[in-house]
Amino acid sequence: MATFLIANCQFGRASVIESNDRPFESVHDMNTEMIERWNAVVAPEDEVIHLGNFAWDPTTAEEILTQLNGNIQLVPAEYDQPILELNAKGILPKRVRVVNRIFEIASVNATFSYWPMLEWPSKSKGHFLFYGYYGKEYKPDHVKKMINMSCEFWNYTPHNIHTLNRLFEDKDFQ
Repeated sequence: MATFLIANCQFGRASVIESNDRPFESVHDMNTEMIERWNAVVAPEDEVIHLGNFAWDPTTAEEILTQLNGNIQLVPAEYDQPILELNAKGILPKRVRVVNRIFEIASVNATFSYWPMLEWPSKSKGHFLFYGYYGKEYKPDHVKKMINMSCEFWNYTPHNIHTLNRLFEDKDFQ
């Protein structure tokens, strides 16, 4: 079982194609391609942490979640009311859960949040901050130990956290 990260998918939101310069012709094309890319790397037993802005409306969220592989942890963000509505009604799939807006996994030296932060829990212990807020000025910065997992920076595909951590093993961050 592997753990994957991705953020800001915004399934079902047509306006994100233009606003974020996504390479898709339509919202249908975007949803279909992103589901295919997700399922090409994530197995059914894998874990996926989605760092905010999953889907634009409850119907799309529910439909997309039934098509994606993995046990999915959703970190709520500014446009995640659809997920919160499904969660409040108790109709999220059993393999999907909403988690805290900021949390840690010590075994991978990581803190997770939708929002970029200059300071985060366990930063002093060497944790990377993995976050999902999209903005061209918030590109991944391994020197600051801040990795933006917005799908726009990662070919619209979830990435294995152990692979991401290995990218920086030989870096000296002192």
